[in-house]
Amino acid sequence: MKQLLGIFPLRNLHTGEYEDAELYMPIDGQNVEDFETRWRPLLDERKANLAPHETTASANIQDAHWKWREKTATRNNRMDYASFSVECGGTTQGLMFVRTIDFARESSQLNQFLIYVDLVSTAPWNRPGFTDNRLYSGVGPLLLGTAINFSIDQGFDGRIGLHSLPQSESWYRDQCRMTDLGPDANYPNNLCYFEMTAAQAHTYITT
Repeated sequence: MKQLLGIFPLRNLHTGEYEDAELYMPIDGQNVEDFETRWRPLLDERKANLAPHETTASANIQDAHWKWREKTATRNNRMDYASFSVECGGTTQGLMFVRTIDFARESSQLNQFLIYVDLVSTAPWNRPGFTDNRLYSGVGPLLLGTAINFSIDQGFDGRIGLHSLPQSESWYRDQCRMTDLGPDANYPNNLCYFEMTAAQAHTYITT
């Protein structure tokens, strides 16, 4: 059953005001419908109309092919995955799947348990690169903080790991202060792998 985990402020960049956003677990059918009927058409249109100088990375749409309906259908009853949604302004603003047990690679926490962020995405109208007139800021940080707090709840001290799409690498490295472990030759497209230590997680959620 869908559970409200908390209410958090998101800044509406159009009005400058903060609005209440609801954080839920797990992703449900309405979140999937929002993706299919509200997110996907915008992502597909943006991809079909890329300017000559643009790439899917610069337009922030490299996740447009992710199959949230299929993932939700196959994972929501599994113990090794958990999912979360952010809702605000009457629709879904962010989605995330995490794998509930994985093992750290960073040398100071090698082989310790962590939460692996498998899929995380924000609504297209909130993305830099996708639009110059974004609606809400703070959805991505809220979801990352959710993964950290879930890690703490599981007894993993906030440790998380993830593979980053190219357009997000600088955000994880420079703003979230995660450790960049470089391209992963064992992962599709050699995406860069990042980890957050317990100390980094504490800093993230307290500053």
